[in-house]
Amino acid sequence: MRVLLDTNIIIYRENKKMTNYSIGHLFRWLDKLKYDKLIHPLSKKEIAEYKYADPAEAMTLKLDAYQELKTQAPMAESVASLAAQMDKNENDHIDTVLLNEVYQGRVDLLITEDKRLRRKAEFLGLGHKVLSINAFLTIVTNENPTLIEYKALAVQKVPIGSLDVNNEFFDSLRNAYGNFDAWFNRKCDEEAYICRDDRGHLLGFLYLKTENSDENYSDILPLFPPKKRLKIGTFKVDATGFRLGERFIKIILDNAIEQRVDEVYVTLFENRPELETLVALLSRWGFEHYGVKKSTGEKVLTKQMKQYFPDLSPRENFPNLKYDVQKFIMPIRPQYHTSLLPDSILRNENENDFLAKTPYRYALQKAYISFALERNIYPGDIVIFYRNGVPGNAGHTAVLTSVAVVDEAISNFSSKEEYMSHVQNRSVFTNDELEQFWKNHGSNQIVLKFIFVKSLAKRPILNFLWDNDIIAFPNGPRPFTRITDNQFEMILTEAQTDLSRYWR
Repeated sequence: MRVLLDTNIIIYRENKKMTNYSIGHLFRWLDKLKYDKLIHPLSKKEIAEYKYADPAEAMTLKLDAYQELKTQAPMAESVASLAAQMDKNENDHIDTVLLNEVYQGRVDLLITEDKRLRRKAEFLGLGHKVLSINAFLTIVTNENPTLIEYKALAVQKVPIGSLDVNNEFFDSLRNAYGNFDAWFNRKCDEEAYICRDDRGHLLGFLYLKTENSDENYSDILPLFPPKKRLKIGTFKVDATGFRLGERFIKIILDNAIEQRVDEVYVTLFENRPELETLVALLSRWGFEHYGVKKSTGEKVLTKQMKQYFPDLSPRENFPNLKYDVQKFIMPIRPQYHTSLLPDSILRNENENDFLAKTPYRYALQKAYISFALERNIYPGDIVIFYRNGVPGNAGHTAVLTSVAVVDEAISNFSSKEEYMSHVQNRSVFTNDELEQFWKNHGSNQIVLKFIFVKSLAKRPILNFLWDNDIIAFPNGPRPFTRITDNQFEMILTEAQTDLSRYWR
């Protein structure tokens, strides 16, 4: 496989002044898979002139580790036509030349953190061949599970002072905030959420602070009105292909629910690729631009926690839920249950059997695939997942475990590619299994993209559903088993689970 690396990838890899540690994961995978790492002559020239190259000669010497393209592909008419519409300067022209190498088939992939370049690729139908670091990592970890190094990627809550402030993970924060070390030491007795790989390397850090309505917000423009808020004080996640960012978003929103805040906010810069990725992640989950922090020029993003916005998707509204929707019981086989819903592991299951080696276990939005004929399910509907029991003893071993909300319900796929784009990395099935599903069922299946809401505190068994006429004896629930609001409340009462903080 021939992989062309954009100029920005090389700069962030080789120049210590501009750090993006996700690139370390990228290059480890390129080496594992024995992919050729290619550099274009124009990129080499551009890097030699790069103003942060210090010294420029040292940077040029480092480029010898990459295989330079010996020839350049002739410009394709379609690429030239797009360039005439979109290119505005020399950097745009270089991007077009790199993109042309992919279009002409001289390289298999182009990896770039440039969103404009990826947008050009989409126009040319090359979106699957021009990838961000995170998109590449997601694909290769899914396709090569036996090469995954991480035994576990569990999120832990630890005292900040137990971490090493000089860990290279914090370098980008230190470069962005001159007082980072002093802040770190002041917060030594407070706690933060972290994630490590099995070699002890930090992959994620999250510090949260609850602020009351009397907090001083004079540095934020427009001025915040008085509210109880959750501040995302420090948040960094390396791109690993495991959707760790979504796992941390779940932690943020869980804390917001627990603290009963009115609003969540964050201030951050957008001057590095990983920060642009973070802004995109937050925006995907309903954070909106509010204003600026005057003293630093940082962007301020906010998310409302006490209001449901009908014009937004269930994902953007999450964790705010609508009550007046359809409600269903959805069965799932035991071998898939805890892999898809790791937060709802049963007491008799061994957690070591479900160590997080796959992206879907960390994804907050996941995919449930059904071949049932039911199609009348819509975004915002509520589902309760039901773990099938042991044949012959299902009455006592089959249990309701989790509440989720439907974000999308998709069917009538026009092609296998469209189908795969919705289910890869968010379902429990391998690519081979998904290929077989398409072969056997084609577009005659429905994909529910759902968001995990909460595990049931107590697990109602099938006997309970029979005794209360929710499910007719001796059957178990079928896919898309509708239940009434009254039956839903009976289940929540039996489960000793309160969802009142979610309803809007």
